[in-house]
Amino acid sequence: CTIDDRVTRVAWLNRSTILYAGNDKWSIDPRVIILVNTPTQYSIMIQNVDVYDEGPYTCSVQTDNHPKTSRVHLIVQVPPQIMNISSDITVNEGSSVTLLCLAIGRPEPTVTWRHLSVK
Repeated sequence: CTIDDRVTRVAWLNRSTILYAGNDKWSIDPRVIILVNTPTQYSIMIQNVDVYDEGPYTCSVQTDNHPKTSRVHLIVQVPPQIMNISSDITVNEGSSVTLLCLAIGRPEPTVTWRHLSVK
């Protein structure tokens, strides 16, 4: 968040929760840190990001009674992981069978089934 020298107040918000007001930390999350890069440039750093950190972050500044905001949307990618898969099963020829594969991740993973023929 880059500001000019007329700014009297700076705040960082996540959704509607204030994280920082100026240099004062309002968030109880120890992973969130404010970085004052220069007198006119403020950043927040989130350590060990997880999917719950996803969402909009807003830098709000107050200049001569005219608030201005800038927003960025954080998207957290999560590697695919198979959470549940059917156990080995034996069925009679002509029967129906349902096999399960539950995978999670972000972006949502595509599950592909293959049959490896035994000859």
